[in-house]
Amino acid sequence: MPSIRRVLAAVVTGMLSFSLVNGAAPAASSAEHDGGCQGLELCLFYNSGQRGASHDFRYKVPDFGPYAFLGSSAGAGQSVKNHAASAWNLDGYFTARIYFNSGYAGPADDVTPLTRRNLGDTYNDNASFNWCHKQPLVCG
Repeated sequence: MPSIRRVLAAVVTGMLSFSLVNGAAPAASSAEHDGGCQGLELCLFYNSGQRGASHDFRYKVPDFGPYAFLGSSAGAGQSVKNHAASAWNLDGYFTARIYFNSGYAGPADDVTPLTRRNLGDTYNDNASFNWCHKQPLVCG
């Protein structure tokens, strides 16, 4: 009679073989700054209409200077600072506020939860962003 270890080893080996033969891969993980737009993130785009290269942010950013647009579309490699034209807020609760100046200052555009829009006051002039909640909006 086979031992339980041998049976389990055979089952695991069979599952791995099936996965390799049928092309199954482990699920991809979502992470901030990976170029993908997943839930709970703000995505900024190089072009209007959520087109071109993008960059995804999960946490507030006091200065977009160190970040570049990712991917192979128009704007890839360009600094996010002063180059974003549109945004997509994938958070279902918080409003994303994109500011003209670094340090969360100056004119701003709000992107309400689960919406997309072209930027207005900060179109190609954006330097930071923060999450805001409640009415009236409280940021920080």
